[in-house]
Amino acid sequence: MPQTTLSFPSPVPRPSRRTWLGLAAAAVLAGCTSPPEKFQGTFLQPWKSYEALSLEEWRRRLRTTRALGCDEIVLQWSAAYGGASPWDLPDTLLTLLFDEAGREGMGIRMGLPYDERWWTAMGSKDPAVLPAFLADTQARSLGFMQSARWSQQAGFRGWYLPYELDQYNWATAERRQMLVAWLQAIAAGGGREPLAVSTFFSRLSTPGTLTGLWSDILDQVRLRPMLQDGVGVAGMGNYAGLEPLRALLRRRGVPFDLIVELFEQLPALPGTDDAFRARAASAERVKAQLRVARSYGAERIIAFAIDPWMLGDTAEARQLLKDWGQNR
Repeated sequence: MPQTTLSFPSPVPRPSRRTWLGLAAAAVLAGCTSPPEKFQGTFLQPWKSYEALSLEEWRRRLRTTRALGCDEIVLQWSAAYGGASPWDLPDTLLTLLFDEAGREGMGIRMGLPYDERWWTAMGSKDPAVLPAFLADTQARSLGFMQSARWSQQAGFRGWYLPYELDQYNWATAERRQMLVAWLQAIAAGGGREPLAVSTFFSRLSTPGTLTGLWSDILDQVRLRPMLQDGVGVAGMGNYAGLEPLRALLRRRGVPFDLIVELFEQLPALPGTDDAFRARAASAERVKAQLRVARSYGAERIIAFAIDPWMLGDTAEARQLLKDWGQNR
């Protein structure tokens, strides 16, 4: 399927925060009347349990993913370490994914190894922790890119850095300098395709801004930003928080993707230490997101994520998949 480019006519209009809030509200009202639109890609968060899936099951999942419009899978990470259960995706599983996705006409953007201490390192009071963390993850990322054979695969679409950037944790000039140097080093090892990195608008109070953060980054590093719409947690009004960054990227001519969240966060259960809970979103809300996305100026609309929020074995996921004309 040819890639669809979403763009504004020239000159590029710059909707205000109020305009985006109005568009989001109108999209919610109109969403139930329009036919489902297709996605262009989806994230895939791999877990150890995936090793037990049969070839037939993988083919079913990938067939459905393709039928939903995707020609690209963003593999969120190739390994997870730094936590209680470190795990590397086996070469056999990665080979299967490249081969079977290729049969369906899909490529893979390869996630680098992910250190689960990311959020802990950024929140540490010890000034030595974050620089040490960045040095370690930089070395591991570069080592993986240099030694892994996946970039030689026909379906390889580039690298994805599995660490999300927000304005809250990178508000100071000192931190931004560390971040830019880290990104420069990893991006330089990634070849011709720009390194993809996702970013989101944090609702935490901070003097930092996403536009300030990304202005500093893009002045020195060539990246492919992936904007999380944040609707799964914050609702449709979150587009207004992203608008200044969207305008900056359009003004600078930087290609970017928009990540459309397919889940709805639920309140944490008592006694679970605020553990994340969510369910698949309603079709009406996802359609509303896609109606906003149609005019957003992103090159690609990426779902987060078809698995599990459409392929999962819950009533909500089955319903969302059915609303998109597919069945398990």
